[in-house]
Amino acid sequence: MPIEDYKKYFDALELSSDAQLSEVRNSYLHLKSLYSNDSIVTSAIAYELSEEKRHEILEQVEEAYAKLADFFTNKDADTAVSEKPSFVVDEELKQYMSGMQSFSGKMLKEIREKLGVNLKDMAVFTKIRKQYFEDIENERFSALPAEVYLRGYIMEYARYLSLDPEKVANDYIERYRTAR
Repeated sequence: MPIEDYKKYFDALELSSDAQLSEVRNSYLHLKSLYSNDSIVTSAIAYELSEEKRHEILEQVEEAYAKLADFFTNKDADTAVSEKPSFVVDEELKQYMSGMQSFSGKMLKEIREKLGVNLKDMAVFTKIRKQYFEDIENERFSALPAEVYLRGYIMEYARYLSLDPEKVANDYIERYRTAR
């Protein structure tokens, strides 16, 4: 269903059609509490809004939230990367990588950027939080998970970029242990 068909649901939640899921959720919670029976805000004007009208508004809000939650779920599934993109490694990048003695977070970031890979796409494909990849690249060792998880995350990062996962993980874990 095109986004235009969802306009009435965005309107019901008092949002523009370019709102994000978090805004939809916040608006839903706000309107639900506003029009509930025990809302302090509407108790002063309760005589102006019949119980039936308030119930009708709550039903519209519930329906709008359910439809928009489905919309965002389907939209995310449609835009999710279903298979890893293939990269063309040019001679310059091959030469750059051949000169590397070991892989650091900074080097991994440089390789990723030279390949034109977006961290968000990598996170969606690997199902690993983007924040972990940022922490790996910036070598924020205190923010990283336990070593066993970290090794897996680094190996997935390397696989995604078509690097040698064992070499990358071993090099990075060595830096991680030294820093700790």
